[in-house]
Amino acid sequence: MKVTRASEVGQAAERRLPIPTWGASAAVMLAVASLYIEPPLPVVAALLLLAIGIAALDPPGVLAAIAASLALIEMPIPFGSLRFNPAEVLLATACGGIALRAGKTLLRGGFSVAQEALGRARTLAFSGFGPVAIALVVVGTLSLFTVADPSHRAESLREYRWVILEPVLFAFLLRWYLTDRADRWLVAWLFAGAAALAAVSAAVDGLSGSGLAVEGVVRISGTFPHPNALGLYLERVVPFAAALGIAFRSRVDARWLALAAVCAGGLLLTFSRGAYLGAGAGLLVVAWLAGRRRLAGALAIGAVVLGGVLVLVAGDRILSLFSGGSGSLRLAIWQSSLAMIRDHPITGVGLDQFLYQYAPRYVLPEAWPERFTSHPHNIVLDLWLRLGIMGLGVAAAYVVVLVRRVHRIVGQQTRLGLGALGALVAGATHGLVDNGYFLPGLALAFWLVTAIIDLEVGRTGGDSG
Repeated sequence: MKVTRASEVGQAAERRLPIPTWGASAAVMLAVASLYIEPPLPVVAALLLLAIGIAALDPPGVLAAIAASLALIEMPIPFGSLRFNPAEVLLATACGGIALRAGKTLLRGGFSVAQEALGRARTLAFSGFGPVAIALVVVGTLSLFTVADPSHRAESLREYRWVILEPVLFAFLLRWYLTDRADRWLVAWLFAGAAALAAVSAAVDGLSGSGLAVEGVVRISGTFPHPNALGLYLERVVPFAAALGIAFRSRVDARWLALAAVCAGGLLLTFSRGAYLGAGAGLLVVAWLAGRRRLAGALAIGAVVLGGVLVLVAGDRILSLFSGGSGSLRLAIWQSSLAMIRDHPITGVGLDQFLYQYAPRYVLPEAWPERFTSHPHNIVLDLWLRLGIMGLGVAAAYVVVLVRRVHRIVGQQTRLGLGALGALVAGATHGLVDNGYFLPGLALAFWLVTAIIDLEVGRTGGDSG
C-alpha cells in the first residue's frame, strides 16, 4: 500500500497513520462491531472516539469499512432506545474525523487552503454525477413538503436520511478521498468480500434449519430479514466481482472469480427469481462490454440450462410466478400504483408513504395478501410515487450521464468501472419487479458504485488490484 495520498485539497500529503489503510478499516470495523454487545456508556464513548480518531488520520480506511458494513445493514446497533445501522455509525464517525482533519488543515493553511478546498468541492459538485446527486437532494427535500399524509411525515424524514442524504454524502466523500487507486481496490475487496462472507453465513444458517421453507424449497436470508433482501444485495456483487476477474481480455483473476462464485452460490439459495434475472443481466453486460462475446453466449446458454434445472428441482417455486404467485400479485400492485399516480401525478405521495395510501384505498381484492407492501415493486413507479415527476427527471439525467460514462469505461478498459456498471445493471433489472433503490443498503450500494465510475473514468495509471 502506498504511503502517500491526495490531501483535502488534492495535493500530496504524507500519511500520518503508521498502518496501511486496510489496517485502519479493520480497526474501525472492530470498534463499531463491538457496539453490538451494548457495552457501558464510557466504553461506547471510547469506541466512538477511537473510530473518529482513525477517520481523522485515514479517511479512506473508514469509508472502505462502510462498503463492508452493507452485509449488516439490516442489523441496527442499539444506543439505548435508538437504533442506527452500522453504515450510519461509520459515516458519522467518518464525518467527525474528517471535520477534525479539515480544521487542522485550515488552521495551518489559512484562507488560501479554504479557497482551494472550496474550488475542489465545486468541481466535484458540478462534474460527473455530482449535479444529479444535488438534484436528488433538492427533489427529495421538496418532497417532504408535499407528502400525501402529513401524519406520517416522520417516516418520510427517516427515509430521506437513509436513501438520499447519507448515500449522497457517502458518494461525495468517496470522490473526495479515494484519489489513490489502491484505496478504491480496497473498497472493492471489502464490498465483495463481505458479501461472500454473508453468503456463506446465510447458507450455513439455512442448512442448519433457519431458512424459510416455502413452495417446496428452503430459502436463505442470513443477516437480512427476507431471502429477497439478501438476493437484492448479492445480485449486485456477483457481476461486480466477476468483472474484476475477467474484464477486457486481461489475465483471469481467480480470486475475484472465487468471490463471484461464492456470492452466486448464496444467490441461488435465496430462490429469488428477480435476483437471478438481475445478476444474469449484469453478467451478460459485463461479458459483452469486456469483449468476451463467447463467454456472453455461454452465459446465455447456461442461464437456459440453469432455468431447466431449477424447474426440475424447485418447480413449485419457479413455476408459481403467474399462477397466483408473486407475478400475479405484482400485476395487481402495479395497477394500484398507476391509480395512485393518477391521483398524485405531479408530486407523488412522498418518501415512504406508499403503504399508508395503498392499504386503505388502493389495494385490489386479489392483492389483499400483500396489502402491507411498502413499495410498488417497480423502480419507475417507485420514483414517480416517492419523488413525483421531478424524480423521473433526476433518473433520466442519471441515465444520460451513465451512458456517457459507459463509453469511457470501455475506452479506458477500467475493470473497476466495468464491475460498477455490472452492479448497476443488476440492480436496475431486478428493480423492474422489486425495490430498486429505496432501502438503505441499496441506496448506499448505488452511490458506492456510482462514485467508483466517476473516479475511474478520469483515472491515470495502472489497472491492477
